[in-house]
Amino acid sequence: MILTPEGQAVVPQPAVPAEAVTIAMSCRVRLARNLAGERFPDWATERDRERVLGAVREALRKEAPELGMVPVAGVEARERDILCESHLISKELLERAAGGGMAVAQDGTVCVMVNEEDHLRIQGFAQGLDMQAAWRCADELDTRLERHLAYAWSPRLGYLTACPSNVGTGLRAGVMLHLLGLRLLGEIDPVVSALERMRLLVRGIGGEGSEAAGQIYQVSNMDTLGTDEAGIIRRVTRICSEVVRQEHNARVRLLQESPLVLVDCLARSLSVLQNARLLTTAEALEFLSSLRLGAAMGLCTRLKVSDVDALILMMQPGHLQKGLGAVMTSDERDEMRADFLSRKVARVKLKC
Repeated sequence: MILTPEGQAVVPQPAVPAEAVTIAMSCRVRLARNLAGERFPDWATERDRERVLGAVREALRKEAPELGMVPVAGVEARERDILCESHLISKELLERAAGGGMAVAQDGTVCVMVNEEDHLRIQGFAQGLDMQAAWRCADELDTRLERHLAYAWSPRLGYLTACPSNVGTGLRAGVMLHLLGLRLLGEIDPVVSALERMRLLVRGIGGEGSEAAGQIYQVSNMDTLGTDEAGIIRRVTRICSEVVRQEHNARVRLLQESPLVLVDCLARSLSVLQNARLLTTAEALEFLSSLRLGAAMGLCTRLKVSDVDALILMMQPGHLQKGLGAVMTSDERDEMRADFLSRKVARVKLKC
């Protein structure tokens, strides 16, 4: 993870064509694994979790020394926030200080969480809909670690996990989608309902239990049993590709049929970002979401989608405080967030 004083560099991701990330922002493949003979983390003692952490640390030392294992208890609060805001680790792991651990690749393509809900959560990341790249990152590390770790596995069920919903492959394949066009046309609810009928989980940007702030949705498979890894990845990719097509069509229709709705959304958001004196994280995300749509549709000058994605990350509490080199209260953050964003978008203008 890289953070410059200007706040432009964030968690690196593999390079893909820019047009692939205007709607499908990123994708993730996560593998849940547990060690045979060990209690699941929620039922384990502190000593049990420390033993698991030590075993994983040793396996990483042998197979992926470039990762390095860091105990969660040894990471200061602001750095924890940054990792969580970058979607590399979960809030649940942060709450488990004793025996919790993490290992993150420098390029941001792979991350391991130890003693979260399961002993191991191996995650691969990629931009856009390149699910195969994310799968390769997670699968390769999983294969290497299994040389040294005895996984809990059943010939009948597959990989055993703390939550029954993960039993089988232990695989979750998810895509982060920006669907503001469908929302502006009032068509997002039928799309979400259709995804849920197809047994896909639809969550907000913060994962389980979160709302789709900024109209950013995480879509992932619900079923992990009764199919193989390749089938899950193909299905999630195929369905999310169709959602991307629908969002693209919605954006075209906005321009053709409801241009005033689109322009009003962009103008209001840009005006607030350029002039507000206080902005909460949630408010900023809503307005940046609109600018992201404008940038993707070529309606904003001096603004690229990648610029907005960086701002979405940099305006969050942990990133904001680190970027400005100060620890702030919530009210102070709201003031500094508004000032930070107004400076970043000061020269942006609408082409419409």
